[in-house]
Amino acid sequence: MDEGRAAPARAASSAIREKLVDAAVVVAVWAGCLVAENTALALLWPQQFSGAWEIALARYAVVPLAIVGLAPASLVVVALWHLAEAAGPRGRGTSTWVLGLLGAIAWGALALGISNGRHFASLAVRAPFVVLLGLTGALVGSLGVPRVTSLSRRPLVLAALGLLLAMGAWVADGYMLPRLYPAFHLALFALTLLSASLVGFAVRGDVLTPGYAANLAAIAVAALLAVCAGSVRKATATIDRASNLRVVLVEHAPLLGRAVEVETWLHPEAPEDAPVVESSMGPIEIARSLDWTGRDCLLLTVDALRADHVGAYAYARPTTPNIDALSREGATFDSAYCPTPHTSYSVTSMMTGKYLRPLLALGLGQDSESWADYLRRYGWRTAAFYPPAVFFIDESRFSRFEQEHLGFEYAKIEFADPVLRESQVASYLAGAPAGRPLFLWVHFFEPHEPYVMHDTHPFSGGASSDIDAYDSEVAAADEGIGRVLRLVRQRRPGAVVIVTADHGEEFGEHGGRYHGTTVYEEQVRVPMVIVAPGVRAGARLPTVVQTIDLLPTTLSALGIPRPARLRGRDLGPVLTETAPAGDPGLALSETDDYSLLASGDDRLVCDRRAGACAMYHPKSDPAEQHDRAVEDPERAGKLRATLRSVERDHGRYESIGGPAWPEALRRGMQGDVDAAEDVASLLDDADVTMRRKAAQVCFELRAPAAIPGVKRAFAKDEDAEVRRWSALALVRMGEPISPVAEALLHDGQVAWRRPAAQAIAERGSGAACDELAAWWGDVAPEAGESRADGEPLQLSLDLLHARQLLDATAQGHCRMAVGALIRALGDVRARPYVADALGSLGDARAGPPLSDLVSHESNVTSRQHEVAALHALGVSVAPIDRPASSK
Repeated sequence: MDEGRAAPARAASSAIREKLVDAAVVVAVWAGCLVAENTALALLWPQQFSGAWEIALARYAVVPLAIVGLAPASLVVVALWHLAEAAGPRGRGTSTWVLGLLGAIAWGALALGISNGRHFASLAVRAPFVVLLGLTGALVGSLGVPRVTSLSRRPLVLAALGLLLAMGAWVADGYMLPRLYPAFHLALFALTLLSASLVGFAVRGDVLTPGYAANLAAIAVAALLAVCAGSVRKATATIDRASNLRVVLVEHAPLLGRAVEVETWLHPEAPEDAPVVESSMGPIEIARSLDWTGRDCLLLTVDALRADHVGAYAYARPTTPNIDALSREGATFDSAYCPTPHTSYSVTSMMTGKYLRPLLALGLGQDSESWADYLRRYGWRTAAFYPPAVFFIDESRFSRFEQEHLGFEYAKIEFADPVLRESQVASYLAGAPAGRPLFLWVHFFEPHEPYVMHDTHPFSGGASSDIDAYDSEVAAADEGIGRVLRLVRQRRPGAVVIVTADHGEEFGEHGGRYHGTTVYEEQVRVPMVIVAPGVRAGARLPTVVQTIDLLPTTLSALGIPRPARLRGRDLGPVLTETAPAGDPGLALSETDDYSLLASGDDRLVCDRRAGACAMYHPKSDPAEQHDRAVEDPERAGKLRATLRSVERDHGRYESIGGPAWPEALRRGMQGDVDAAEDVASLLDDADVTMRRKAAQVCFELRAPAAIPGVKRAFAKDEDAEVRRWSALALVRMGEPISPVAEALLHDGQVAWRRPAAQAIAERGSGAACDELAAWWGDVAPEAGESRADGEPLQLSLDLLHARQLLDATAQGHCRMAVGALIRALGDVRARPYVADALGSLGDARAGPPLSDLVSHESNVTSRQHEVAALHALGVSVAPIDRPASSK
């Protein structure tokens, strides 16, 4: 009885052992093919190699990688062989049907892959071609393949067939239509391997019959695989350094070349593989105050770090010992400002040396070159380490910067704590060439909300638990700065070091939280410390500066000519203290609603929505509560004129094709309400393109000062588009809704229906609700959708226009849009405004999702709006503790 049960087990074990032996033989044959290819390359293309050592390098480094990569495929080949044996030469049974199906799929996929050209553009041509090849594949699989296995009784014939087919496929793969029709070459690659495996099956049946010799051969192949697997790491590093070898193999070796391609795909971020922009030009002597010729540059930035929470800026808590030490070594700017208190705009502005927010609003600046681009052109290696959240706000506007990693040849993009960041930078430095200068940028994300209390940096007893946690985050980022700084100084001594931040953070000083909403000191004043040759240790510099000044300063100090399109200034004279005494400096900062002009001790803050400005002196009035414009109207007037002058130059050097908009239009396109009257005067321009744009901008500004000019254009302009925009602009300015505006609500083009719906809904009319609901359906992400990094999708609308659309939806009482608005709650940027709209609409469907959000909301500002919305809906909210948060 026991013997009866044991027999099937022994049979199964024997079958498995036999298949493993078959797989081992196939791997051995493939290894032979790889070595043969290596030899063939040495004979066919000797001039392509740097020497015999490089040919040997391919054999000892690439062949083992290829063997390890191909080994799993041998199991698939063995399974197909045994399936074909089961079908038999007459092709009957289930095995035959399976082989036919696999053949149809393989040949059909090949047909799809090679029928992409213009000759197959018509479905009437392509479809029959795919079907015909699929049927051919089915016949080959079901009838042809089983007949090949029958040749195992004639091993010499089987081996000869396999060898001939393999050689033919290899030649065709390497030299027939190279670099064209990838599917065709992939099929030839597969045919090469399958045909070569026939040689293995012939040997297996004729020489290695089941028994001791076969088992011994399988063990030898297993040992070979183990050795190859053990050499993978070393082989990968060797291949990464052998640039010429990689090129030769990819160009001329169908088997080994694919191993190189796979290795490159698996290790795309190796610093040595990053493309280098070479130039015959080198740094030249230009007028400059600093000399950093050939120096490495280390740029360290911290997210959401306000200057007054740094020890070097007189903060009482020991949050930043490493930044403070750098401040004692170099120069510290007391009044440094970011251009926009949003990371995406601020970082791209700093990296391009220009104000990106207004440029992008004008549809310009996407082609801007970056700090990394300029330095790469002059021989620097460049590397960046930053989190994906850098492009979180208005992501669609920064697509090119995001895709090209701001011009850096090597980029490590992920959320990383200080320890991991240090390890990543260390790995990069280990492979960086010693003979070329480096530009490294490391961005620390820690102080960004939600704030986390770090056990290693505890703070308590502050003005609020949020500030305690924020300071703990600042200390964690400072620890990261210390780690990276020590590492770089150890491995690349003498590097220029720059520390700054993308923006600050508000804790209710002007009624708000976080950042991106105002241009008061807490949101836009940032630390800036520079340690470099020629900079006096411990210098405190009162001159107003901005982070976009860092790029032109670095270029000048390195001897690189200043590009014409930069807006920042060279701070060399300020850093060397050779600038004229009392240099007030200048900085501009903007949000959608506010502008700041900082110069000397004065800070002019303008509210675009109100078309009004106030002037503050933060030195004597740190909270910026007392408007000095009343006391010194002349100074306020000069600052306002300067602000207009700076804004007037936005886009002046950026226009590439299309109309060159006059100053008034450029200001209006950026949201400057003060420009409304001047924009309206352009409605009398002879150029119809100018009149159309002016009418559209009047619609966007909705400023009463433009009413007379817009009325005149609506009544008299012969161009239909000008009259349409004028009609809609008048509705937004409070004038009666005209028949023209009403008709646009039902226009055949969505580009007219939607602005008409917005304008009419803002007047409290429900007639536009159908269109607004459809609009929200288009811009709100579907439930459950997320980005590749797992973050929820944002509205496909910039924040300014999303807020305007929300206001129109609430004013028009458009409950039809509630479903889409609930989905829009996933957009963290817009969530507070979406909650307000849902509360105003009063639809009970919003209650459950809002309640769910409140229960785990980490953003204090958003939670306040969500609670207010729930109260408006009549939903009671139990007091809850602030949830613990982590990053």
